[in-house]
Amino acid sequence: MKYKKIMIAGTLTVVLLIGAGIARYYWYESTHYVKTDDARISANMINVSSQIPGKITTWNVAEGDQVKAGIMMGWQDTNAVASSASVNASALNPMGSMAVSKAEITAPISGQVIKTSVLQGQLVGAGQPLAVIADTSDLFISVNIEETQVGKVKVGQYVDISIDALTGQTFRGRVEEVGTATLSTFDILPMPSTNGNFTKVTQRVPVKIRFPEINKLSLIPGMSVTVKIHTTD
Repeated sequence: MKYKKIMIAGTLTVVLLIGAGIARYYWYESTHYVKTDDARISANMINVSSQIPGKITTWNVAEGDQVKAGIMMGWQDTNAVASSASVNASALNPMGSMAVSKAEITAPISGQVIKTSVLQGQLVGAGQPLAVIADTSDLFISVNIEETQVGKVKVGQYVDISIDALTGQTFRGRVEEVGTATLSTFDILPMPSTNGNFTKVTQRVPVKIRFPEINKLSLIPGMSVTVKIHTTD
């Protein structure tokens, strides 16, 4: 019986020690790091849009193509809609040279075409998105940090970085920029409560991170990333 009590006491001691160790580990992690998998590879992106209504008579690019700033991506035939009663002829051709420049669709920046949403022969309206170009020569990591944690994050802090596409590899980067507004601030159509009910949601603040090897790896915008920010370094 005495031996049994000793065994029980020993087992309880081991369990308590393990529990204390686990609690200490999580306390240390929470006070020294901010960790999240709400992160992805990003790049500066520009939408290419039609400036005037017209028919796409030529379209020279496809997804994945590299383009230089100013290169002609396509051509619009404005005569295809010039006879429409809804189109003001003076808007199409206030000056002959302006009509020509607007009919030519050019790349606003150098980069990679990551999306096209138009086909040759398609009629498009003014302002209609035609393609998206990303500056893939200057990638970074876009991270969303909860508002309850973002106060610990400062520019210059070290970051341990794991990329899902590169299993087993860890990189060391730094915080480059901490956002000055939450993501919801930029919602196009915020949804205010009109019935008196309100559900509080933890907001997230955008943070930008870079590491030296990022542009030397085979990475594309949107790839998933996990980051661990050293908040006490």
